[in-house]
Amino acid sequence: MPKPLTEKLKTWAVQNWPFACEGDLEAGVVQADGSPRVFLRLTDNQGRSLVGMANPDNRPENLAYDYLAGHLAGLGIHVPELLVKDLDQGFFLLEDLGSQLFQQKVLSLAGDHGALLELYRPVLAMLARMQRKAARNMKLEFCFDGDELTPGFLRKREAAYFWEQFAVGACGLLAADLNQALEQELEEICRLAGEASPRGFVHRDFQSRNILLTSRGPGLVDFQGGRLGPCQYDLASLLHDPYVDLSRQLKEELVEVYIGLQKELGPFDREVFRKGWPMVSASRIMQALGAYAFLTRVRGRTHFAPHAAPALAALKRLVSEPAFEEFFAFRDLVQALAARFDPRALSPLNGGEKR
Repeated sequence: MPKPLTEKLKTWAVQNWPFACEGDLEAGVVQADGSPRVFLRLTDNQGRSLVGMANPDNRPENLAYDYLAGHLAGLGIHVPELLVKDLDQGFFLLEDLGSQLFQQKVLSLAGDHGALLELYRPVLAMLARMQRKAARNMKLEFCFDGDELTPGFLRKREAAYFWEQFAVGACGLLAADLNQALEQELEEICRLAGEASPRGFVHRDFQSRNILLTSRGPGLVDFQGGRLGPCQYDLASLLHDPYVDLSRQLKEELVEVYIGLQKELGPFDREVFRKGWPMVSASRIMQALGAYAFLTRVRGRTHFAPHAAPALAALKRLVSEPAFEEFFAFRDLVQALAARFDPRALSPLNGGEKR
């Protein structure tokens, strides 16, 4: 029987450990959320720890990770230092940024409006810097799964994902329910989102579980999907984050904090940004709902199930805003999904393994 991937990764790590040490390494599995990659926290007998990452079946993703780790670090963005790599096997040894998730800190401050504003400020500052700096001289040939968030990409990979996995798969709508009016409105939402300005670097999953609090300030992981796109996207990922479910008032204040930070870095048109904000937000929330349905029902990762309801509630609130007044079919769809959704539908298909 082949060795489990965790065992192979640990063996490789022992052979390639960058520090002088004696004896074996202690290893503990680090949850990878929605990724098929394997992560281990490895500690030697001197108490030094690194994170081992294994991704043997996706070389393009590994090349993107390798490039973006260096690109972002070179710009002063706090990402894990890549100490050892084997791109042929898909094995990496990374700096350990610790285990204090930004999500945990946000939840611990729930209801403390002022403290949350201050907590988010350095994260928003990191985002603003990254969006501007990382887009310059970025080698797009290393981008994995597309180099830009375009209308076509958003329609296929976010709106269609949402429709197929969440609306049909989890909520029981029929494929025929995608009528012409709804199809046209989804196309228009994706067009407006994909063409939104200003443009910059997009992490594509800039949410509270991919941000770690360290002694050097916020650190960022899971950046291998980086590409170009609307600056609204990563802010939407952060503020419409079902893992923490911020109040509408706090979201609005944080948008203004972000805009202020962008203006400190250079010219930034608030009205242009605000114009694109609702549609990009809708696209991001649709992506999240599609992902939660897929990851729970198809991959059996049931720990995602509780986050679907707050994401759907956020989408319902969003479509009540003036920007969606003329999107009658989409608003009706969201209302129908809110009425139909049953969390029990987010159970593994075919008795899939629960994780």
